[in-house]
Amino acid sequence: MKKMVIWGIVILSLLLNSCGKSYEEHLTEGSELQDTKQYELALESFKNAITKAESGAQRIAANIQAGNLSSNYLKDLESADQFFQATLADIQDYSSADLRDLAKQALKAQANQAAVDMYSLWFEKFSDSPNVVDVKYELAEVYHKNIRNLKKAIETYGEVVSDYPESEQAPKALFSIGYIYANELDETESASLHYSQFLEKYPNHEMAPSVEFELKYLGKSLEEIPELQHLLTKTS
Repeated sequence: MKKMVIWGIVILSLLLNSCGKSYEEHLTEGSELQDTKQYELALESFKNAITKAESGAQRIAANIQAGNLSSNYLKDLESADQFFQATLADIQDYSSADLRDLAKQALKAQANQAAVDMYSLWFEKFSDSPNVVDVKYELAEVYHKNIRNLKKAIETYGEVVSDYPESEQAPKALFSIGYIYANELDETESASLHYSQFLEKYPNHEMAPSVEFELKYLGKSLEEIPELQHLLTKTS
């Protein structure tokens, strides 16, 4: 009974001490705890910093810290996504570059849905930006390689091809569509169609030989591709 009372006093003391700390103190404490691998305590400090934040910029910084900690050390990707999602409430004045950078930070922390929402907001705010095709291609890559939503990936790559056919991203996007159909969806007819479109639109592109190779052996197994026999020999 005595031990329980003492433990309760310790917890109460910690809570009172926490309440008296400033935003900066919580953030510093969280970083120090993280450095000493006390990750759960560090996360609590970052949460306290979020609560104590007096500006949107402070909340964003603390949420990013908490999100990165959740992803990199606690391996809690759901929480990481929630922390990055929380930044969306405070980015009204973000520039095109800042919002794009935040989306990339979310991706690095594997907060994939938050990243998609950030890119979607970017298009709402900056659709007339001169680098819109770059961001559109980035979003297609996110759907393809992070979210693994192949239907949305094809759709977004397709927008790059149709809306910006002269851009340097268009050939890469068209190749990716063909690749998804050929190697991930096993839809050879659609793959053949898009690979053929690639060679028609961009016959002199540096990726043309790769497309010709894919088209030549579409639907074939490794055993049926003479140029790849050496790979089978090495693995046997």
